[in-house]
Formats: sequence, structure tokens, C-alpha cells
Amino acid sequence: IMDIKNKQILPVSLPHPSKLLMIESLDYTNPYDFNIPHRHDYFEIIFITEGSGTQQIDFTTYEMTAGQLFTIYPGQIHLMQRDSAKGLLIQFRKNIFEFITPLKHYRLYFPNSVFNLSTETYNHLYDLAERMRVLLHEKDLSTLSTYKAYSYLQILLISLSENYSAEELVQGSPLIINFLSLLPQHIYTCKKVSEYCSLLNCTPEKLNAACKLTLGKSALELIHEELLLEIRRLLLLRENSLKEIAFMLNFDSAANFSGFIKLRTGFTPTELQASILKIYK
Repeated sequence: IMDIKNKQILPVSLPHPSKLLMIESLDYTNPYDFNIPHRHDYFEIIFITEGSGTQQIDFTTYEMTAGQLFTIYPGQIHLMQRDSAKGLLIQFRKNIFEFITPLKHYRLYFPNSVFNLSTETYNHLYDLAERMRVLLHEKDLSTLSTYKAYSYLQILLISLSENYSAEELVQGSPLIINFLSLLPQHIYTCKKVSEYCSLLNCTPEKLNAACKLTLGKSALELIHEELLLEIRRLLLLRENSLKEIAFMLNFDSAANFSGFIKLRTGFTPTELQASILKIYK
């Protein structure tokens, strides 16, 4: 059991700035302290081949078993207690999508972080990962081999997307896709529907109608959900005081910040932070 009360949690970056894609065994020597919650600025795909353990991704705890696959996207809080679990870890930067068009990075924001796949599908995707690993560990990797590895990743990502319907991935509405992709990028500065409409070049009525039709929620509800998620992450990181978090997120006052949290969670900021920290102890 881990006590993180007095530990500062810093964002984690891939150790090799020049590489867009890396694959390692799950038990490789991490360049950071993976035993405490951390926040990646890159994507991860984790294959579990045997053994057990747990993963905490944002605020959900998952039991790890053989044959599972997990996805973690940039900004999420992650903590893995590997125990006896073994497998493969794929790590890649957002700008790899420049080379695997027409896929977009926000297509990987899946409704669930864990994939319980059929044995046939899991083995197929694991084979793709192994092929990537062999290529990327070549001493003199050619440009064509690099693109071949990227192509394997593209097939893997498309295969994961196929596990969800178009409605679940909101692929049927370009307006919704663009809106959801803008939320994490602008949540620190944009809190109003009109501000996102300016970025999207559409009317609030059109955006609200699309949100209600596709997701059953108003645009403002989705903005508030994203804002609350970011607040929860910042409370967990313990890098800033409550007043500093309120200031960072452009709340008019600490009182408004507290009121926002209380209205949506029933907790004060201090109570919410305490409840969150319990998850990661």
C-alpha cells in the first residue's frame, strides 16, 4: 500500500525526445518513479500476457489479468501495481499521427480504458506489437522500417476503434469530435459555450443540438465535466494550493471555485481532495 501524501507528482515525458514510438517489456527499468501516480504527456497501450496486478487510470481501479489490453492517453493520472503481471508496453507521442493519417489522436479517447478482447483478436494485436518491438530494436533502423512500425501501430489502433460503434466514438459528427478534442486543450481558459463556438465557427444552438443528439448532454454539461475532471487531477497531484488551482483555472474567486465543486460533487474542495487521495494510497 502506498502513501503519497507527501510526495510531489510530476508530469512524465518519454525519455528519448527524438523517438515517436517506443515498445518495452512491462518489467523494463522505468526512467521515472512509476510507483507513485504520474501524468503522461504521451499515449500508452499495455498488453497483459500473464500474472496479475492493478491499474488506476484517473479515478477507476482495474484488476489486471492475462489477455487484457489497456489504453492511457495524455493527461490521465496513472498508477500501476504490477505484482506478477507481465506483458508489453507501447508508448507513443501525439505527433506520430502526422505519419499515420487519416487517424486522429482524439480517436483514442475510448469510453473505457480496458479492452477484454477475444483470444484471436488479442493474439493478432499482440503479434503486431511484437513485430513493432523487433523492428524498433534494430541497431540500424532504416526509414522504411520506421514507417513499417508506424503502419503496424496504425492497424492496431484501427482495430481497437472497431471495438466501438460509431456512436460510442462519436465518429458520426465532425462537430462533436472537434468540440471534444478542443475541451482538454482549452479548459483552463474557456468555460463558456460561446467561446468554443468561436473556435468551431458555429452557433451555440447548433453545438447544443449536436451534443444533445449524440451524447444526450448539453455543451455546457460537457464543459463542466471536463473542468471537474481537470480539477480532480490537479487535486491529486498536490502541486498547487486550492487558491492556486482556482486561479490557474480562471475562476473569479475561491468561493466560486468551491461552489462549483460543491454543486457537482457534494464535497468541499478539501473533502474532494481527501476522497481522491484515498484512491491512490
